[in-house]
Amino acid sequence: MTEILTTVVGRLTNAPVTRDLGGGREVVSFRMACNHGYLDRTTGQWKESSTSYVSVDIWRKHLGRNVQGSFVKGDPVIAHGRLYVRDYEQEGRTRTAVTLVADAVGPDLNTAMAAVTRVRRTADGSLVEEAGTPVPGDEGAAQEGVPIGPRSAPEEERLGQVAEVVPAARA
Repeated sequence: MTEILTTVVGRLTNAPVTRDLGGGREVVSFRMACNHGYLDRTTGQWKESSTSYVSVDIWRKHLGRNVQGSFVKGDPVIAHGRLYVRDYEQEGRTRTAVTLVADAVGPDLNTAMAAVTRVRRTADGSLVEEAGTPVPGDEGAAQEGVPIGPRSAPEEERLGQVAEVVPAARA
C-alpha cells in the first residue's frame, strides 16, 4: 500500500488524550478542525467555505508526551505524518474517517507564538531540561502544587507575553 505523507494545519477540537495500550505502549490522540476559506474577489472579504475534521494519533512515546504537555483545546497546530482514510457504516449510512499518524507536531506560528524548551532524555527515559531541571509534566515532577506544563498558568498571565528572540551564532 502506498503511504500518503501530508501536513495538516488547523486547531485542536479537544485536549490531547493518552490511551494506555498495555505492555508499555501508549498512543496520544486529538482531533483537528481544518477551516477552508477563500477571498471573495467581488467583495474583498474572506469567506469560510467548509471545515474538515482529522483525527491525529501519535505512537511515538516522547512526541506524544511533549504534545500532551504543550497543547490544549483550541490551539493552532501543524501536524505531519501518514494519512489514512477508511469508510465505515453507522446507523445505515456510510461515513468516512480521516486519521493522520503523526511523526511531527508543532504550533502554527501564523497565529500563535511559542517558547521552546529543549529537553534531553536520561537513562531511565525521563525528560530533563538542558539546564538540568526536571521538565514539568514528566512523571518525576507530578507532585501536588507543581505546574504540569507551560499552559498551566492562567490565561491572563500568558496574554501579552512576548518571547525573546536570540539570533543564532554564526560559524
